Amino acid sequence: MFGLSKLLVPVDLSANSLLAAHDAAALSARFHSQVTLLHVAEFPQLRSAAAPGQTVSAPVRQEFLAAMRRDLDEFAHEELAPGEHKRILCCGHPAKVIVDRAHAENAGLIVMSTHGYGPVRRLLLGSVTAKVLHDSDRPVWTTRAQNHEERRALRVRRVMCAVNFRPQDAKTLRWAADFAAEFGAHLSLIHAVRPAPPEMPERYAFTWHEEASWGADERMRTLAAGADVAAAILVVEGDAPSALARAARDNSADVLVIGRNEPTSMSGRLGEHTYAIVCHAPCPVVCL
Repeated sequence: MFGLSKLLVPVDLSANSLLAAHDAAALSARFHSQVTLLHVAEFPQLRSAAAPGQTVSAPVRQEFLAAMRRDLDEFAHEELAPGEHKRILCCGHPAKVIVDRAHAENAGLIVMSTHGYGPVRRLLLGSVTAKVLHDSDRPVWTTRAQNHEERRALRVRRVMCAVNFRPQDAKTLRWAADFAAEFGAHLSLIHAVRPAPPEMPERYAFTWHEEASWGADERMRTLAAGADVAAAILVVEGDAPSALARAARDNSADVLVIGRNEPTSMSGRLGEHTYAIVCHAPCPVVCL
């Protein structure tokens, strides 16, 4: 039986992280999850203005932590009902603390926000979020404001699962299918076929695309059948981040589920396209 008994929600007490608390509250209501709100204070940033290079005194640190504790206790009161969650204040490097805390608490899902828009309204992925995506072995739900709306109702009616024909695809599809089933949501399986190589003669490009699309369609149907999952099959063309974002928007996807690479000593878990997919997606993205 699919379940998310524990959710870890890292927050920086900003309006963006309020979105993560909002989504966590909706997920908790569905799965009866225990929610842990986590705020990490970075003491290395506390330096004495009068004596550069020296850290501030213990009383100043205590005062700073007391202020952070008050802010954390007052955060997201409308989103999270009293008694249904806990709030933890830690010190250290945010990404490392988040990864370690998720492991220690056996969190089934990390729910966190990305941050900010670039000059052309393209989302910029926060460094902490990127580091957590890279280092954590837990599923990570990323969310962001759409069209500068800070709050929106979380509805899960359409779940889209992207695959790239790697060994972990079966695990990604199973998670997406079980998650969609919990909400009675429509599930679609999608793969982005790269455009024909620019050096390919135009008269062959159409045939290349037809064969690539047909092959992807067959492999996805085989994958779905092997997992005993009923899903609509979508093949789109283009670079993965842009093509998936466009398909998610055109099909009104409420959640996009993607897989990360299996970890290696050299690359960690952050795949080639993970960062860009999260940046472009018009809906929350779950990275497994």
